[in-house]
Amino acid sequence: MNTAEIHVGRLLEIRVASGYRSVADVDALFAAIAAAIQGQTYKQFVLVADWRGCMLMSSDAAQRALERMTGNNHFIERSAVLSSPRSPTAVLQFLRVVRQSNHAKRRLFQDTASLVQWLAEVLNPAELARLGSFLAPARALRSMPPHR
Repeated sequence: MNTAEIHVGRLLEIRVASGYRSVADVDALFAAIAAAIQGQTYKQFVLVADWRGCMLMSSDAAQRALERMTGNNHFIERSAVLSSPRSPTAVLQFLRVVRQSNHAKRRLFQDTASLVQWLAEVLNPAELARLGSFLAPARALRSMPPHR
């Protein structure tokens, strides 16, 4: 299931566990993002997204994701996406979508340490602690031996 939630401050947490198989999947996640930020007092948010479960998107879904991401640029202070190096074709697609979204503060990462270091520059202590909680499953998975 794909989710978008704010638990602390400006940190918008997105999990893309089931991927974007269709345009409807993309639209559903962006509806969840809109619901998460509705009523918030902040004008801009720091987004962290776990895309490790997201496989290669259809061309229609990728185009829709690009359109929706670009449409959200105005309220994104920074956006960090965690992807899996185990899916190199999907990573290339994600890189293209992130690059074409035309937001200089949107980046793709394959390791949590670099992601945390980059977001820590703009997060307050409570948001940084919450980021650690959000990424805890990613750290646990990273320490697991590779599949054979």
